[in-house]
Amino acid sequence: MTSELDVDRILEDWLAQGPSRLPDRVITETVEQLDHIKRRRYVLSPGRERMTRLLIAGTGLAAALVAAVVGFATLTGGDGVGGPDGVTYTSDRHGYSVFLPDGWTIEERPGTWEVGVFFDANSAGVDSYTRRDRDLGAPLNLYLASQPIPTGMTFDEWAATHDEANDQAHPCFDVVATYPEVTVDGEPARQQAHHCEDFFGDGDDGALAGIQTLVAHNGRGYAIYVWPEETGVAMPPLSTLQAEAQAWLARFTFTD
Repeated sequence: MTSELDVDRILEDWLAQGPSRLPDRVITETVEQLDHIKRRRYVLSPGRERMTRLLIAGTGLAAALVAAVVGFATLTGGDGVGGPDGVTYTSDRHGYSVFLPDGWTIEERPGTWEVGVFFDANSAGVDSYTRRDRDLGAPLNLYLASQPIPTGMTFDEWAATHDEANDQAHPCFDVVATYPEVTVDGEPARQQAHHCEDFFGDGDDGALAGIQTLVAHNGRGYAIYVWPEETGVAMPPLSTLQAEAQAWLARFTFTD
């Protein structure tokens, strides 16, 4: 058909002339998005600026276009046409990957988290995530740590040592909700909402609430917390915090 031939000819001319390189604007914007993210491994090396020239040999222009779209989505960190922009962060020490949409930052705290020791976002061995862009929702802190579960200790026993450390550090927190049938990359998890009425003092702005998820995989125990980034102000509803935790966990996968 004439229209199909015209499209083929236009695409052939475009491919013959280029592009062998992404526009400088696209490269600059992508690098700027990645500079503030500390990651051990990139989805694609940030120094790779050239697109592989598309070779069409008996496969047709449609297949070539699909390859071009997929290649560009990988470079920009998206997960497909129309998908969110962002990057995939991989932690070798904790054995997981998570896709981070735009707006999230990550800092790795050096060291290790020991069994029975209380930890927070600034403790040794923690991966500390922050989202502060109000256009994306309530500003959030999310932090994760993991440790080998001692031989012979069950998940429930390990979780009890974790709970005891938290109770000793901050006895004001109560479990105010438990979310059944939560899984993390297929592993059954314990997810609870914790609330302290007067963490910052008396009054409506003195409360603090967050979502805590505990899960085990391949002999390691993981603790993942979601808290409001702003403190001393009215907390978002627990339903909002739990939905944020679930959205983050839905992008999380174990790598070992």
